[in-house]
Amino acid sequence: MSQARATALEALLAEFRWTGAHADFAEVFRSAAFVASIGPALAEPFEPASVSAVVAIEARGFVLGGLVAQALGVGVVLARKPGAVHPGAIEELAAEPDWRGRRLTFGVSPLAVRPKDRLLLVDDWVETGSQARTVSSLITRLGGSLVGVSAIVDHADPETRDELGLIGLLRSTDLPRFTGN
Repeated sequence: MSQARATALEALLAEFRWTGAHADFAEVFRSAAFVASIGPALAEPFEPASVSAVVAIEARGFVLGGLVAQALGVGVVLARKPGAVHPGAIEELAAEPDWRGRRLTFGVSPLAVRPKDRLLLVDDWVETGSQARTVSSLITRLGGSLVGVSAIVDHADPETRDELGLIGLLRSTDLPRFTGN
């Protein structure tokens, strides 16, 4: 494991907590060591992929997307959820139900994706892959292609992992166990 990934993992595990049976990243994002290391850590596995931009899913994905884009020296494409301000034209698509059974709709500006863009999707946690698949379909519609998905936590099954080219900083089974707080 590279130094960047080891540093990010160490900082993540030092601050990670479960709150009401849900992963709580509030303290993790407060850690300067985590913020400094997570961009390079998530970018590193995709450095050889000639990424032209990072796609970030609202909301925590926006933080991660900016950090990964900075590490790769590229820009960010925003994948917005319902209720967000979408100035100008927007390409939208509804996702299959996520782990909570929600069918979210995602929107991407057609001006943000350029023909032949090679896009890396970044998010905090991937479980079913429904959101990543939907955003991938949107960017394909707009002329780009997905080179893979980089996430903090990989909770996906092997088929989803392979389909999306998902590389997580760690698997969900590597997190501290939920003890019922």
